[in-house]
Amino acid sequence: MKIINKSNNIQITDLDLDILKFIKQNFNNSDIMIIDKSLIKLSLIKKIVKICSTRAIIIAGNENIKSLNQYCRIVEKILKKGINRNSKLFSFGGGTIGDLAGFVSSTLLRGIKHIMIPTTLLAMVDSSVGGKNGINSVIGKNLIGNFQLPEAIIINTNFLKSLPKREISCGFAEIIKYAFIHNKKLKHLMANNTFYEIKKKFLKEIIIESVFTKLKYTKDFRERKTGRYSRAILNYGHTFGHAIESMNSFKGTVKHGEAVAMGMIFEMKISSALNLKPNSINDLENMLRKFDLPVSYKKYIHKDNISKIIKKISSDKKSFNKNTNLILIKKNTGIVKKTSLLKLSELSMKLVT
Repeated sequence: MKIINKSNNIQITDLDLDILKFIKQNFNNSDIMIIDKSLIKLSLIKKIVKICSTRAIIIAGNENIKSLNQYCRIVEKILKKGINRNSKLFSFGGGTIGDLAGFVSSTLLRGIKHIMIPTTLLAMVDSSVGGKNGINSVIGKNLIGNFQLPEAIIINTNFLKSLPKREISCGFAEIIKYAFIHNKKLKHLMANNTFYEIKKKFLKEIIIESVFTKLKYTKDFRERKTGRYSRAILNYGHTFGHAIESMNSFKGTVKHGEAVAMGMIFEMKISSALNLKPNSINDLENMLRKFDLPVSYKKYIHKDNISKIIKKISSDKKSFNKNTNLILIKKNTGIVKKTSLLKLSELSMKLVT
């Protein structure tokens, strides 16, 4: 395995044998394994389940598992199996599994170690990196959570071979986000190669570059700074994207990456309306189309629901005192712009009428 980042213990491989060897060397009798149900058919996971025996918990990964009810159910299951402060929690799955497992591990016995093995492109390049753990509320997405870094993140690109095309596309939404907030190398790779060429020749390089990009922004661990590398800038596309997901009650009719894609388009249009002279919106639309992501938000953001969307945004953790920290694009760089919810409502209404 190749070490991407030593201080965060992020490693990458394209060999199942490396993962199997890692589990055999590191999984102990008091540890717990949480595995996404969709992975059970894979031969690697079947071997891992045999190693874990009765210490494995299988759940179906989706936004619905990120709830207080599911959190309590899993915590009680783990406690019944028995753990101690030296126990580790291993998780195999996408972003929802990682978010939930991270929150569970950080709260069990006031915190046990979490070994994260992300199995979707979105989780590999985004949600596994940075230490955010969270579950959803009926009010909005990720409103209950904390910050705690995993003990290790082990990326196996071989998992991507089993993913549906739609899931791959959703992962590219976050990669496109990195390209537009501040990564010329990623933008060049994405713009000058076909979807097929990227998957066959450059995917590992793009994953590593994406991880490097996110690490630059997550030095601001708790999202408290507002400068060039404020962690808040990683929320480009997410202000409206999270509102879209929440408005659809996390039913899966629109996936996270798809919602972020629409959010990026809408927020770039706001950037243009505020005369920030952002990157050409045509470049963003062309890149989203290349990776089969939506470029039209009209089905999910329109004049009949814009007031409800603004209300969702007002309940988001980025909002305070009738303002929100909106992430916009100024020329070639993502910026944090404190914006009144009233002004945001007025601007949004103009964009949907």
